[in-house]
Amino acid sequence: MISLRKHLEDYRPAPPPPIEVAAPLPPLEPGVAALRSTLTAMGTAGEKATPAIGSTLNLRLREISGNLLSPSPEELSEVTEQVNQELAGWAERAVQHHNENERELREIISVVARATEAIGRKDEKYAKEIGDVTGKMRTFADLKDIAVIRRSIMESATMLRSCVEKMTEESRSTLTSLSAQVTEYRVRMEAAEKTATLDPLTQICNRRAFEKRLELKISNRDTFSLILIDLNGFKGVNDTHGHTAGDELLRQFSTELKGQFAPEDTVSRWGGDEFAVLVAGDLKVAGEKAERVRRWVLGDYKIATASGVVKVAAGASLGVVQWNGRETALELVNRADQGLYGEKQASRTAAPRPAARTVTN
Repeated sequence: MISLRKHLEDYRPAPPPPIEVAAPLPPLEPGVAALRSTLTAMGTAGEKATPAIGSTLNLRLREISGNLLSPSPEELSEVTEQVNQELAGWAERAVQHHNENERELREIISVVARATEAIGRKDEKYAKEIGDVTGKMRTFADLKDIAVIRRSIMESATMLRSCVEKMTEESRSTLTSLSAQVTEYRVRMEAAEKTATLDPLTQICNRRAFEKRLELKISNRDTFSLILIDLNGFKGVNDTHGHTAGDELLRQFSTELKGQFAPEDTVSRWGGDEFAVLVAGDLKVAGEKAERVRRWVLGDYKIATASGVVKVAAGASLGVVQWNGRETALELVNRADQGLYGEKQASRTAAPRPAARTVTN
């Protein structure tokens, strides 16, 4: 664990470097600023629409946006081509992901329908009741709305249970067969629901699940705080060592980050190289946990690449705020983002770290 290694190697941290106020950046041209804002919004919307595959689109559009300063017409044309390629790739992956989910759901429904048909043929006394359930299942297998499908499945399951209870004493073997099918169905549904709340790369909470928990805390009027974390220089890791190395850094960082928080806290990948944490406590508690992140999570990570193992320095900017009891989720996030941005501006004046190097042992 990096936390234990850092504690053994350097248990007395050096005093922080003096913070200098960065010179203000020149204002962007209105058209460039609007284009950057549009690209960022497109990436965010893409990730919210398809959490399982949208994070890559979000990260790439943010990278393209971040490189736009005062582009020439030729550079704008190149940016347009890059954006078109990213959107086309995302759309193709989204269609494939949707088709795979739909195919699996139809398979589950078909399995249960075949089981009920088999029972109906063996037990003519209840054939009509089970036939009605089978017909209903085949009807909602063609529906497109997942919420409607789920509700219909639960209704049909209730009807099936009623029939099965009547048949229990008449056919033990039939009950066993049906129970096995239903158990398989429930396990697969539970696994699918769990997967839907996790970020596929880091296996921590994804943004959609995080936003639901944030809204629930606001609705319950809980005392809680928010920490936003943005890795510094992450694009340089991808540019220098490739996206595979960048993905590995995100996985290791996520594991270390989650280890610093309690089970009642929610640690999530906000998008790209950004993370968000809901802390069950006030600003003082959140501030202490943020300092633990700076002390034990940030630092050097060993990443395997095609050219060998390299040490990559993971720095980050943090924004820490407590919900004031009145603001919306968006207002709270914006306030945390402002604090994060201020810290990031200050960090840009610090001396640059040495480039990542190959480790021989």
